Amino acid sequence: MARPLRQTPPSTAPNPAFVRPYLVTRGRARARHWLSPETELEAGSGRAGAGLMEGEYEQIVLLCRQRRRSLAELAGTIGLPLTATRVLISDLVEARVLVVSVTAAYTPTDSSSPAGDRPPRQLLEALRVGLVRHAS
Repeated sequence: MARPLRQTPPSTAPNPAFVRPYLVTRGRARARHWLSPETELEAGSGRAGAGLMEGEYEQIVLLCRQRRRSLAELAGTIGLPLTATRVLISDLVEARVLVVSVTAAYTPTDSSSPAGDRPPRQLLEALRVGLVRHAS
């Protein structure tokens, strides 16, 4: 009588695609500054401290030195999920290596538009980040 085929158990090794973002962010899933995917960032005047100029941090800074970039664009370019990229960018904003672009944020709106005279969301985010950083 033939023996039934033995099935091999599924691999218990963690999927590297899920582990890598966890390692890059040092296990953090929440950023200090909440930034929307369309938030535009540019290089700031701050200096990167220990650990902020290696790997993905360095890639993000180099990209933002070339030109202003959105959070979503940076995440896609460096190949990390949006949440992980937000954590890294928040670290760089905290160190003032990157800043939320205010010039891209404010363009006067037509008063007949649905937004009316309300300031754009990008400007409000830039102000909020600046206030949070100043308060801490």
